[in-house]
Amino acid sequence: MKKQILLPVSELREIREKFKVGRNDLRRALNYERNSDRARMLRAAALERGGLIYTGERHPDGYMPKGVVTEYNHGKGIMRQRFGQRVMLEVSRHTNMAKIIIDGKVLASFDDMTLDSWGDVLYSLQKIYNQIVER
Repeated sequence: MKKQILLPVSELREIREKFKVGRNDLRRALNYERNSDRARMLRAAALERGGLIYTGERHPDGYMPKGVVTEYNHGKGIMRQRFGQRVMLEVSRHTNMAKIIIDGKVLASFDDMTLDSWGDVLYSLQKIYNQIVER
């Protein structure tokens, strides 16, 4: 995953309606694919509504997440990794589908989790958790 602003679907809908912007234009703005005045304004609106910046950065060599708790549901083939009570990564070991869940809401999902991308996702989630704790 690349750098983007994560928001619940309800907040995305509100921004689209308030600013009369299409789904694709909002997606491009929140994924930093555009840098126009309007795109910057949409990103600011998303951050004001509690949006969190997913950095999409490559994890440094030797990175180990701090404070992460890992839970397994072997019957369902699910692994959950939590940062505190609010930030969670859920990965299906059967399908490699992953979900980023913040405050109980799925903010992003992708179906191509690899061992290589897993460390990058955890690194970005650590940064999101740090953003939340600092608020």
